[in-house]
Amino acid sequence: MSTPVSSEVSLEEKLQQLEEQLKAGTPNAEEFRLVHNELKKLNRRLQELLQWAEEQHRDEKEFESLHRQVAGWNASDLMESLKKTGFASKQDRDLKDAFDRQGYRILELVRAGKRDEVFHAILRTFVSAKKEFPVHLVEAFKPVYSDELFKVFLFSFLSGILGEEREQE
Repeated sequence: MSTPVSSEVSLEEKLQQLEEQLKAGTPNAEEFRLVHNELKKLNRRLQELLQWAEEQHRDEKEFESLHRQVAGWNASDLMESLKKTGFASKQDRDLKDAFDRQGYRILELVRAGKRDEVFHAILRTFVSAKKEFPVHLVEAFKPVYSDELFKVFLFSFLSGILGEEREQE
């Protein structure tokens, strides 16, 4: 049985091309960035598939272990993404005002590790401002992440929206 020939270049082949560029002394930073972005996208997709496998086969601890490992790899990207989401949310005056009124309460709930109450407070804030709840913010509330990582994720988001605005020189 033969497999269909793909017109796409595999990740391994792309890495080989990057290696050849380095050997030739002509590395292209843009190509490295593109491969990096593709690797991140594949890593996130693997995390989603592992979560699905874990949900289907709860009795197999290997899926849970792998899911936690991959989620840990992706945690840094999620943290940065949440901070950017906070900064972007700050641009909306209604949302910024709502978080300014509820921010310290939400911070205290995060510190106490009360995921359900934090989720409810943030969701209520987005709904009251008639704004869509950021999809990747939901990721921070998943139980695959430890309480400490949950706090880091939420503090990253909140630092973006509640942080001091600094004038650029």
